Amino acid sequence: MKLKQLVMCVAILLSGQAWANVTEYCPSPSDIKEVTPGVYKAPTAGGADEWYGTSQTGQGPVGEFELAIFAPHKDVVDAVVIGEVLRCGYALQQGGAVDMRFKREGVVANIETNGPWKEWNSRYYCENKEVRGCAFKEVVRVAKR
Repeated sequence: MKLKQLVMCVAILLSGQAWANVTEYCPSPSDIKEVTPGVYKAPTAGGADEWYGTSQTGQGPVGEFELAIFAPHKDVVDAVVIGEVLRCGYALQQGGAVDMRFKREGVVANIETNGPWKEWNSRYYCENKEVRGCAFKEVVRVAKR
């Protein structure tokens, strides 16, 4: 009987539904590395992908987080809104700025409106300077079998 329960738990955890919403965050400035002058990468919290960014106004080490911007695709339902993380912005230590983009354009995510994300002018902004302060959940489409 215990073997059946163990097999059932493993099957549930490995199913697409169990991992359908992965919590992500704007990367910590210390996790963002300049790979070539003005081009930056950072791992996602889930570790399976990367954030990408380029700076038009400078290069060198990343300084501090400034703000994240989220564009809603739908209206708020139960304090959750679905949309897209447009960018996480950072100041560079030697002047200039870099905008980090989550994976690729069009990745669907959701945020909770009762947390650090505040609505202004049809967008949501997060200026929480704490590590993992601007959390969102990537909405992963579960493949049908």
